[in-house]
Amino acid sequence: MIRVLIVDDSPFIRLALKKLLSSASDIKVVGEASNGKDAVKLVQELKPDVITLDINMPLMDGLTALGEIKRVCPECKVIMVSALTKEGARETIEALQKGAIDFITKPTDYQELFNFKEEIITKIRGAYESGKGSGLRPDKVYPKREITEEFSIPPVIAIGISTGGPQTLNVVLPKLPPDFPSPVLIAIHMPDTFTATFARHLDNLCKLPVKEAQEGEVIEGGKIYISRGRIHMTLKGTPDKAVVHYVHDDRFLYKPSADLLLSSCAQVYGRNTVGVIMTGMGNDGSKGIVEVKRAGGTTVAEDPKTAILWAMPESAIKTGCVDYVVPKEKMADLLIRLVNRVKV
Repeated sequence: MIRVLIVDDSPFIRLALKKLLSSASDIKVVGEASNGKDAVKLVQELKPDVITLDINMPLMDGLTALGEIKRVCPECKVIMVSALTKEGARETIEALQKGAIDFITKPTDYQELFNFKEEIITKIRGAYESGKGSGLRPDKVYPKREITEEFSIPPVIAIGISTGGPQTLNVVLPKLPPDFPSPVLIAIHMPDTFTATFARHLDNLCKLPVKEAQEGEVIEGGKIYISRGRIHMTLKGTPDKAVVHYVHDDRFLYKPSADLLLSSCAQVYGRNTVGVIMTGMGNDGSKGIVEVKRAGGTTVAEDPKTAILWAMPESAIKTGCVDYVVPKEKMADLLIRLVNRVKV
């Protein structure tokens, strides 16, 4: 049973979240708090598995409470409940840096909250499972493969990532050097009101420029492109003039879809494609990994043992089409070595 503490200054949100979460047979709401100060006390008393934490509250705000919660109960998993605003995006990204595992965007009315029922319950379950290890053999050691690939041009790097993505990208992307020759395209499951703020956050950390990709822009080597949220980013054109193209396609559950991004990159760049799947819930990216492999490209997965949530990289590995499995701390080094294998 997953024990959940709800923290929010809105009685409406607390009641609605309690009703939604209590409908799941494996979730039990063990307490509620209307401010961060009371939340810290209840965390020490109840030791919940997962906490939903509002950001803007009286007496003690969510960001301050988060620091206290992680101090008194480091094992507690915290999901931030954020407003769909630029300010909410900035605060949420800060919360993820400070130890929150994930976030939920706060609905604006009762009906909208129930439309998010599946997402909320899924995130609670995902947070509970994070750090517990994957279904793969825990003693599995992946063989170190010597890099033999040769690319005719700097390859496109296509990354699919979800829960735990902001924290993981904070580790990987700043390690890429300023002379990194390849374009890097990232599909991360994040609301469209958050992606521009997240891109600016990464731009301040990285040696390479980072931006939210715009419809119709030609991608360039040495730049990192973050997909807009709630729509699918794809590539079209040719390797010497590959263009960002956003599409709506409800056949794909996750938006933006890692499957669509990787597949479209493989169609444009062929064997000069490097597909990467990292932390996240579900199996998004597994079909894309297969398409990259079919096109003769190179495929990479984060080692599930280092992933905040292991499901996405594990699903990719289970396709049998992954060339390299590396911990997130060594992901940048692998990408650097791969892109330096351009045949002159």
